[in-house]
Amino acid sequence: MTDKNEKRILSIIRYSSTIFIFVISLFIAYFINIEHKKNIKEEKDQIEKEFVLEERKRVEFITKKAYELLEKKDESKKELLRAKIRNHVLNAHKITMSIYENNKNTKSKEEITKLIKDALRDIRFLNGRGYFFIYKMDGTNVLNAAFPKLEGKSLWHYQDSKGISLLQEMNKQLQTEDEVFYDWYWNKPNGKKDEYLKVGFFKKFGPYDWFIGTGEYMEDFTEELKEETLDIIKTLKYKNDGYLFVFEKNGLLLNTLQRDMIGINIHEVSLFDKLSKSFSSFMNSDDKERFIQYEIHKNLEDKNPKNKISFMLKFDNWDWVIGSGFNIEDASSIVENRQKSLEEKYNRYLKNLIILSTIFLVFLLVISYLMSKYLEKIFTDYKCTLKNKNKNLLQAQKVAKLGDWKLDVENSELYWSEEIYRIFGVEKDKKIDLDYVVELINDEYKSYFKDSIKNTILNKTKHNAIYKIKRENDKKVRWIDCTGEFDEESNIVVGTIQDITDRKKLEIEKEQQEKILYQQSKMAAMGEMLSNIAHQWRQPLSTISTASTGIKLQKDMDILKDEDLIHAMDNINKSAQYLSQTIEDFRNFFNPKNNSFKEINLIDLVDRSLSLIDSQFKAKDIEIIKNIEDIDLFILENEFIQVLINILNNSRDALLLKGKNEKRLIFIESKKIKEKIELKIYDNANGIDLEIINRVFEPYFTTKHKSQGTGIGLYMSQEIITKLFKGYISVYNKTYVYKENVYKGACFKLELNINSKSKKIEERGI
Repeated sequence: MTDKNEKRILSIIRYSSTIFIFVISLFIAYFINIEHKKNIKEEKDQIEKEFVLEERKRVEFITKKAYELLEKKDESKKELLRAKIRNHVLNAHKITMSIYENNKNTKSKEEITKLIKDALRDIRFLNGRGYFFIYKMDGTNVLNAAFPKLEGKSLWHYQDSKGISLLQEMNKQLQTEDEVFYDWYWNKPNGKKDEYLKVGFFKKFGPYDWFIGTGEYMEDFTEELKEETLDIIKTLKYKNDGYLFVFEKNGLLLNTLQRDMIGINIHEVSLFDKLSKSFSSFMNSDDKERFIQYEIHKNLEDKNPKNKISFMLKFDNWDWVIGSGFNIEDASSIVENRQKSLEEKYNRYLKNLIILSTIFLVFLLVISYLMSKYLEKIFTDYKCTLKNKNKNLLQAQKVAKLGDWKLDVENSELYWSEEIYRIFGVEKDKKIDLDYVVELINDEYKSYFKDSIKNTILNKTKHNAIYKIKRENDKKVRWIDCTGEFDEESNIVVGTIQDITDRKKLEIEKEQQEKILYQQSKMAAMGEMLSNIAHQWRQPLSTISTASTGIKLQKDMDILKDEDLIHAMDNINKSAQYLSQTIEDFRNFFNPKNNSFKEINLIDLVDRSLSLIDSQFKAKDIEIIKNIEDIDLFILENEFIQVLINILNNSRDALLLKGKNEKRLIFIESKKIKEKIELKIYDNANGIDLEIINRVFEPYFTTKHKSQGTGIGLYMSQEIITKLFKGYISVYNKTYVYKENVYKGACFKLELNINSKSKKIEERGI
């Protein structure tokens, strides 16, 4: 009866599982196929919808940012022009005054006037458009470099197209002011009769009751500004080969990615018929902005245009239309690639499922067959297993260099396994006890070993010791890891002994390697500091050079005044004091006295760090925003400053990849949480690629060229924070809002105890 039941059970085991798995596999395969088709359709619709929505937002954002640039350029043009012409007039006034002072005692007024006219007549600026003129206060022209026929004539009653008597107006304003800006209408040198708005600046020349001036036609300056702005727009590129295009309102194409199309009027080329109609509709409407869909050609010979959606925005001040767009076909490409990827994934999954199901079925059949055979042998094999266990244990101990020991507390008898005799280099027939073991242990570990054993016996604590011995047979030094526990039932101490010499060698080598890395880090920091010194000194040295050269030049020209000399000496002294302070800052950073733990204010630590690198950050237009609490830390000053500089320099290098017109920001924030301080340093350099963010603390890992980075700065920063300060350092990408703008950047977070002093414990045996 028993045999029949066993056969019935074996049959169930062999066949029921196979049938069940086979049915389940078919059901799963059918369900996966249905879900796959459904997911493909849903994902395709979602990708197309999200792509168009995201791209519309993106091109609208890019276009409006460019519009803001145009507005800023246009709004500041008059102030910019005024600053330029004022600078030129002041230079002309200095030249005139210098000629007068050098010749007033030796030449007549007519001779000096001729020298002044000859000096100023041929001077041109603003791309050759700018020139100087001189008038007497009564309206008589002394010099007009562009209209020499006016010289000697009185323009007292001359009126511009607005009916304003220019010279009379100038006379009134210069009666109370030494210099003045003024706008008027004037003919251009090309001879046309039309008068144009001109922005001017005038300065009185007291010795002869003159005023010197110049002006620039606003129309000409605006055209020059438009050309400069267009050059900037031509260089702008963004995601997916995106770019900005610019039209004049008459349809003339000023900028596009296809350079051969620049200068073409879209209303005059048949390829652009659809774009021309949409563009005209936009121009004839009151809309300020509009999305337009049309066909775009790569070049004039392209016969297969792509559908494109663009966002256009009118800039009426310059009669421009700017915009950016995206190709709708790109969504189809994304969908196709995604669909292909899903199909491949599904096919692989189905193939693997079939293979695994087949293997599993075969496995079940084999297991069912072997199970009965196994049960027959199990009792026979049990005896053999027990016999071999002891042999295997001894072999394992030999491989692991591990042995077991026992200490009988009552009679002080010590038992060693065979492997321990080999580890200590002692003959197996040698009588051993605790005193003998102590003799083999190095002197520096003997008392510690005896105290640990004594404490285990008396207090029933665990024995755990690492110590060095000198083997008896070959006198070689070996590292021993010894552990033990007190067994109260048998009143013995049992434990293990392992030879860890090879492991200790690796640990020593690792410590030496870390020392080398630390030295390399210090050398890299020294290189950074030398570079910082060069940047810190460049400006004051330039000031000293300029001041001393200016004094010498004024002395040679016999025009040196006492107040100029005193002012120059003050500048030289101030710059020298700055250089001295810079030397003191850098000397403190490398001062060994600062390599001991002491209490330092966190604000002072951050300020000292910034003082070492301040000039480089200012030169790169990097703004640092601090929000630091007034907290005292017990810390190593130089090492902590080194960590801050490494992180700040990492942010600096990332920010230098941003465009010149983009803001470069670094934030330093701190927060006290109980007895800990949390310090965050983050930037707006768009963060770290997720594929490498987990590797930034690896030694020698760097994304820069070998000549620009060693890859050990962040590694050593982690070593300092975790090992010296017993803290924690991490990095992640942070998205935040600052002054209503959204930014993203890498954020380094440091977590430290307020008292972060670590006690380095020498590794001794127990």
